[in-house]
Amino acid sequence: MPLMTRDELLETLGATPDRVERLAHGLSAAQLTRRPSEREWSMAETLNHLLGGERDVIFPRLQRMLLEGAPKFPSSATSRTGFAAEPALRDFGEDLAAFSQARNRTIAFLKGLGQRDWQRIGTTPTRGTLTIEAYARYLAEHDLEHVAQLEATRAVIAG
Repeated sequence: MPLMTRDELLETLGATPDRVERLAHGLSAAQLTRRPSEREWSMAETLNHLLGGERDVIFPRLQRMLLEGAPKFPSSATSRTGFAAEPALRDFGEDLAAFSQARNRTIAFLKGLGQRDWQRIGTTPTRGTLTIEAYARYLAEHDLEHVAQLEATRAVIAG
């Protein structure tokens, strides 16, 4: 797959909240929290993962990459992004609104970057040293993977 341009990255990132909303449309709270199998996340858990990753890990890292000289980030394995939080105790609509808000903040941040800013770096324990552009590309690819996961989950739980 060819690399996405910056405009395509921003378009992919911007479309994800609407894609999640469309996939969840018409489903009950019980369906949204139902796992398609014991080892797979429910739609609510997947959304919670996207929200936690965006708000608590990725956006703060992007900010640090812009403001600091080549920051090194600790592992996020103990954060909510490595597993799903307690979605049964959460409201899907509230999580979706929070994800949309967090994503809009990330997109505004990326749109505000200068040409050289996209090349600022940070080092993660799992992906090594990345530029802001490479991190945004990872985020867009991560979105596409989870949208496909949500489509597959919906096919099982809605049928």
